[in-house]
Amino acid sequence: MILRDLPDLPPRPPTRANAAFRRWFYERWGRENAVIVYRTHRAEFVPHTQALSIKRAWGGAEDYLVGSQRLAVSDSHGLILNDGAHYGARISSPTPVTSLAVFFRPGMAEELAGAAAQAASKSLDHGPSIARAAWHFSEHLRVFERGVEERLARLLAGVCHGETDDAWLEEQLQGVLWAMLHAEPGWRERSRRLQTLSRSAHAELQQRVDRAADFILSCYTEPITLDQIAAAAGLSKYHLVRCFAQVHGVTPMALLTRTRTRAAERLLRETTLSMAEVLARSGFGSRQTLFRQLRRLCGAGGRELRQRASRLALSLP
Repeated sequence: MILRDLPDLPPRPPTRANAAFRRWFYERWGRENAVIVYRTHRAEFVPHTQALSIKRAWGGAEDYLVGSQRLAVSDSHGLILNDGAHYGARISSPTPVTSLAVFFRPGMAEELAGAAAQAASKSLDHGPSIARAAWHFSEHLRVFERGVEERLARLLAGVCHGETDDAWLEEQLQGVLWAMLHAEPGWRERSRRLQTLSRSAHAELQQRVDRAADFILSCYTEPITLDQIAAAAGLSKYHLVRCFAQVHGVTPMALLTRTRTRAAERLLRETTLSMAEVLARSGFGSRQTLFRQLRRLCGAGGRELRQRASRLALSLP
């Protein structure tokens, strides 16, 4: 199933016009692979239990409401939600947001995990039969590894260019899922940096550090403090700073500054928003702070970044 527009689903009211689409949609939804791509200022999907999925967004943020958490997927980071996750989603943005949501058919991750654990030569003995292996992804905002990001970009390009074939979609989603499975041990490896704890304390602390990162990545446009980040994680700010740096390689406030700077850089390169709007949408409180961070990270100020982007646009065919 490939959808290239915002699906006409609740909370939109039922009408005669959308009745046929909804019957068709619900007959197939949750039983097969699905990709939804759309571009909009505003959207809302009521909470529902979904299949394994991977989320990306460009041009702004899309909020996923998972339990009591708000996880904001945007240009810099995406999200994986496991089979059986219950969540809603919404977009409310002054500029259009491009959303990509990929849903994998039931059992696909277990099949590929089983195949990954089985040597290719074994298939000569067992034929098409593949043992399934249980698999669970970490449900936290993350910068996707290059292999995952490249396959998502390839998938998005194909969908936008009109691909409709289900066999093509199966192959593309196999590639995405292989990359996800390959990247996940590296994602889990971060927690091994907390070597001084018992296994149970180790896992709990990892979850709390990830909650702090999710809070930063979801709320960076707001004037958040270290105390608020620590409260979101349920840790003292002293333990948070030390453990966060062990896992992520930077302190919480350094991640916050880096996230804001990357957002401002993208807005300056890709939009004509005023400087006041860039400041508001990237979370910086002053031009001086923004320019200082841009020069530190990009080696250029706001005007130079826009001039570079303009020269690049003029050079394109």
